[in-house]
Amino acid sequence: MGSELRQLLAELIYLPLKEILAAAWRVRETNFPPELVVAVPGAKYFDNGFFRNNRYMFPAISLTGTKCELQCLHCRGKILEDMYHVSSPGELVELGERLTERGCMGLLVSGGSDLGGRVPLTAFLEAFSKLKDMGLTVVVHTGFVDPATAAALKSSGIDRVLVDIIGDDETARSVCGVAQGAAPYWNTLDVLLEQGLKVIPHVILGLYFGRLKGELEAVCGVLNRGLKDLVFVVLKPLPGTPMEEVTPPEPASAIKVVAAARITAPEANLRLGCARPGGLYAERVETYALLAGVNAVAYPSAPVLRLAERRGLKVVYRDICCCLA
Repeated sequence: MGSELRQLLAELIYLPLKEILAAAWRVRETNFPPELVVAVPGAKYFDNGFFRNNRYMFPAISLTGTKCELQCLHCRGKILEDMYHVSSPGELVELGERLTERGCMGLLVSGGSDLGGRVPLTAFLEAFSKLKDMGLTVVVHTGFVDPATAAALKSSGIDRVLVDIIGDDETARSVCGVAQGAAPYWNTLDVLLEQGLKVIPHVILGLYFGRLKGELEAVCGVLNRGLKDLVFVVLKPLPGTPMEEVTPPEPASAIKVVAAARITAPEANLRLGCARPGGLYAERVETYALLAGVNAVAYPSAPVLRLAERRGLKVVYRDICCCLA
């Protein structure tokens, strides 16, 4: 089944853009109500004149500040800079209490990785449980985890686990510095699933220096494990990183991967996540993603929302991480 699905995905992305988008849209219409969820968590300010998010509603927290030993070429810890920073379980609980007083309903917990690709989660497990006792939804973006850590995460009561999936050994080694290649990503996914955790895989389109390389393998591996949730993000070259001058993947080519996933997984909940370049590039990616049948988009531009309405979709705004949409 795995090779057959991989072959089908490969055949689909060679279709003309108009044809693959039309097929994907038909699948969406058949399997889902006419609704588009707009996810606007507090990690980024959003106000389009129709809806303004609460920046305290669903913020992101780094357990390591801006520190990340792994130093992937596309990030270098830059993604952590705009998060709330804590350095101890007590600080995390105190921050959760303060945010709850301001209307917070949930948290995305992340952090930098050590040289082995692990986020220091173990010390914070009891804090996660305390956050749950406050009534907060807790989403944890993990690095690599072993079976013991996965079991402890399950016991802590967290609501979702986010994992990046890289389907290509060379990308894992050259961009992310993971000597073992893609295997640790799959091992992490499997041990999390074995514990019964609700896992939302993320696929980064164009991570290999702006080229598509291994994304179909990532999608195929996720779908072959029976998962019905998937988030797509797009490489965003960040200033101050070795990849700041990289050209992101051409939007139409990147979104063909999303459309192929929609066609081959008719009942899957597909989202376009928050990471992608801005400006006109973002508008093109969002437009194609909408036409490819995604169920949710994080922080979309106004023209895309107007397109959604013209397509007969009811736009529903939610101050949540898109993994919950």
